[in-house]
Amino acid sequence: MKSLSTLAAILAVWTTLGSLAVASPDSMPENIKAHAVALTDPVLAGRASGTPEAEAAADTLAAWMESLGLEPAFDGSWFQEIPLSGQGWAGEELGGKTGRNVAGFMRGNGNLAGRVVVVGAHYDHLGRVTPADGPAPPPAKGDYYPGANDNASGVSVVFELIRLAGENRDDSGDRRSVIFVNFVGEEVGLQGSGFMVSHLPVAVDSVDAMINFDTVGQLTGDRLYVSGVGTTPSFATMVSAANTEGLDLSLAQGGWSGSDHMSFNTKEIPVLFIFGGAYPEYNRPADDWPTLDFEVMATVAAYSSRLLRLIRDHSEELPWVMVSEKNLRQGESEGQNRDTWFGSLPDFTEEIVGYKLAGVFDGSPAAQAGLQKGDVLVMLGGDAIVDLPSFTQALRSHAPGDLVEVRVEREGRTLNFTVVLGNRADRE
Repeated sequence: MKSLSTLAAILAVWTTLGSLAVASPDSMPENIKAHAVALTDPVLAGRASGTPEAEAAADTLAAWMESLGLEPAFDGSWFQEIPLSGQGWAGEELGGKTGRNVAGFMRGNGNLAGRVVVVGAHYDHLGRVTPADGPAPPPAKGDYYPGANDNASGVSVVFELIRLAGENRDDSGDRRSVIFVNFVGEEVGLQGSGFMVSHLPVAVDSVDAMINFDTVGQLTGDRLYVSGVGTTPSFATMVSAANTEGLDLSLAQGGWSGSDHMSFNTKEIPVLFIFGGAYPEYNRPADDWPTLDFEVMATVAAYSSRLLRLIRDHSEELPWVMVSEKNLRQGESEGQNRDTWFGSLPDFTEEIVGYKLAGVFDGSPAAQAGLQKGDVLVMLGGDAIVDLPSFTQALRSHAPGDLVEVRVEREGRTLNFTVVLGNRADRE
């Protein structure tokens, strides 16, 4: 049985559906605004993963998907329940709690109907400034993190893409299917996307691309950041061709910046990350819907709609390419020797003891020593490695040029390697 706070949240937000249903096709900013206002309402209390308010948000998202004509993506259900772990923003324990990914399916056409594009945005945020122990009334302004730009903005743009794709549906020709998904657990370690990519409702080798929207509610000088352009050869042409409205596109080849697309990149699925850039209200209670620029968001939605159509209609294969970027960091913990380079990518999709390698860059210190994708690193230079933060701390205790012994688990065997650590400045 749902808690009273959950029921209250559903009822409070449900009234917004009427305004969405009557919005005209020409009112893209108003459509987007309606979604963003609903998601940032105090009754949803910042949508922290594992809370009744996040459950209510998931129910609302499913209702919106149904109203726009999607099919449930998870074997007849809109929801994929996932176990949560770790801690929330304010230190609250998440172990034993669950969250829900919400996804709908739009069928494609012809010979490409069995191929899939995933379009996603996380709906969770940081919740209340002081977490509630149980059901609690909606917080006052300043007592919760509305998460308007991060990431009601991304969710709102995704729903506009759903609407546009439905209204512009053309059953002729060949076109890829789409899974539209709103992830839970992004703010606590990409938990929702990490779970979904390992428990997809379709075969993983049928997924040709993933587009992720995060923090797209404000732009500076019409600049829109698009990363992952190099993860398949055809993306560069399509990303440029879709830009018919003069956006200032800042392109990056890799797709390793910290959001849900990373979970798909580690599974060798080409990704594009659509991002609006840094903004002053980040992770503050001031990140509320009046700070959003709905005209800008409509421009982003129109651009992204054209881009999605190009990807869906692309007749050739979309092979994944591994891309290294000079600005990729191993982590953000405190320590010295940030220039020390190891040359691996973390796998966020599995909960294990150790640091699992999702990939090893060609020519990197790790590759030269013989480490491989799938290795689980358990020791570096005498320090036990239990997760990504412990790996980062151990790595930064060494300088470029140091020789360190590394112990990994590989297919049931324990192997030791000597790695000559590199310098980030020397990467090509």
